[in-house]
Amino acid sequence: MKANKKTNQRNYLKFILIAIGVFFITLLLLAMFTTKSVATVNNPLANILKDFENQSTIESSNLLSYVRQNTITEPTINSHSPVLGNTDAPVTIFEFSCYGCPASRDIQPVLKNILNKYSDQVKIVWKDLPIPDLYPQAELAHLASRCAGDQGKFWEYHNLLWQNQDNFSIDNLKSIGKSLKLDTNKLSNCINTKQFQNLIDQDVSEAADLAISGTPHFYVNNQEIFGVATLEDFEIVINAELNR
Repeated sequence: MKANKKTNQRNYLKFILIAIGVFFITLLLLAMFTTKSVATVNNPLANILKDFENQSTIESSNLLSYVRQNTITEPTINSHSPVLGNTDAPVTIFEFSCYGCPASRDIQPVLKNILNKYSDQVKIVWKDLPIPDLYPQAELAHLASRCAGDQGKFWEYHNLLWQNQDNFSIDNLKSIGKSLKLDTNKLSNCINTKQFQNLIDQDVSEAADLAISGTPHFYVNNQEIFGVATLEDFEIVINAELNR
């Protein structure tokens, strides 16, 4: 009888210990799931995705991806876009550049060689992308080139800006205009009133939509090239586009 009593006590103790263990494991699991739930709710990415009103969803067994419906994949030629070369050319090079950027300046001879080699097959479309944080005076240069374009001399003024990259003061911008026989009073007033700021802002907005982070940045039709690329780099993409 004593042996049975001791056995029953041991079994009862084991039951108590197991019950306590199950209780603590349950508490731990509840804490884990609760923490996970809070992290998901407070996750910044989750909050951003939650704010997307216009979105489509791509799902697979292990992927959930949100895609903005208004995402653009390539730039467009607008009515205000300056175009150099054959307007009917099958290949378009979109150039996003900043007049204050040395790399944008250094790529210009390459672009000139491209137009010489592919005179009827390639056109260049200019896109303003001033970077005021790095080149504060460049914004005036971008305004000035647009104002020169209003007098029919965009590309001539554009080319001279690269040669005057160290001085984008109003006086020098007017001097560049004078060398091209522009109406300097009209040019100065156009710059001061920021007459064509909205055109520049449209290009900057398009660059943001395309996630362009620096200059120079190019699209050859819808193929991207960024940085100081060589003539050969462009030729590979241009020839591929011509052979489509």
